[in-house]
Amino acid sequence: RQIFIRDSLQTDNNISKKYVNVLYVSGEESEEQIKIRGDRLGANAEQLYILSETNLDLIEAYINELKPVFVIIDSIQTVYKESVTSAPGSVSQVKECSNAIMRIGKNQNIPLFIVAHVTKQGELAGPRVLEHMVDTVLYFEGERTEEFRVLRTMKNRFGTTSEIGVF
Repeated sequence: RQIFIRDSLQTDNNISKKYVNVLYVSGEESEEQIKIRGDRLGANAEQLYILSETNLDLIEAYINELKPVFVIIDSIQTVYKESVTSAPGSVSQVKECSNAIMRIGKNQNIPLFIVAHVTKQGELAGPRVLEHMVDTVLYFEGERTEEFRVLRTMKNRFGTTSEIGVF
């Protein structure tokens, strides 16, 4: 999990060097914790915005105000809509939040990268509906002690799934 958070932050940083207003939303860590890691990784703080929030209505308001060109939401299991009475991470919350996030992305033409937890068995935690809703499902594989990590495409609505990335 820590590997993926670090790599997500590095992805945001790499994009923010080319564009402006890249947003990293964390439902698990404070802005201060993310800033410490970002400083250690050499993130460009002028173009990389960090929001520690789990309420999707507030996240959407911030996106509307900031108008980022790319957003990472970490993680979908922590995000909730007040209008849904079940707990964050439940099937109904994940489904409703995913639908709302996709609507935000489509309406504002913003690519969104949604981070999801993985079980010990290596499958996405929570409802399988999430995999069916999104365009692409990527898995980061590798242990902290290993030199390389593999980015594997499990689903790609617009391309091949037979390629991997080694980092």
